[in-house]
Amino acid sequence: MNNSEELWDKRYSDNPLLNPPSEFLEVFEQYLPTHGTCIDIAGGNGRNALWFAKKGYSTSVIDISSVALNQAAKSAQSQNVELECIHWDIEKHLLPPERKWDIALLTLFLNRGILQTANEYLAPQGVLLFAQPTEKNLERHQHPSERFLLGSSEIFEISESLSSMEILHVDEGWRESGRHEAWLVCKKMI
Repeated sequence: MNNSEELWDKRYSDNPLLNPPSEFLEVFEQYLPTHGTCIDIAGGNGRNALWFAKKGYSTSVIDISSVALNQAAKSAQSQNVELECIHWDIEKHLLPPERKWDIALLTLFLNRGILQTANEYLAPQGVLLFAQPTEKNLERHQHPSERFLLGSSEIFEISESLSSMEILHVDEGWRESGRHEAWLVCKKMI
């Protein structure tokens, strides 16, 4: 077990509460395919993955914390939905290379490599949903710290650099959650 895994295991052990799904999902549901596979990247204890599973998607949640994944599995069982839990260190390996998904969700976890390699793990016409706080968030909140925040307008630079992706939506601003977040929705063109 590495330090990051221990940190997240402790965080989920100390606070097992399942938060409601991201407001982001309701806003962008219109861009999602009506069925298919979904991966919630660094999805913790499954708050967003469960939303997809309840909508009928074949859903996976991938995270470094086995504690979080156990909580996700229990929640799925109690809510009568299927959820594949994948224990994986995204910082070391990005995503499993043999897998492709119709939908990939990345929220509140900054990994630029995951964004830049979207066309490798998305199926044809696959949709990537990304939401991450920006540096402006520090005006109202201490966390996440600066190293976990996107720079001002960085989301626009990222969206322009993505190869083989059609940008469906990109913006940044203050959200109902109270956070200043960058939002990106894009679709694999090939």
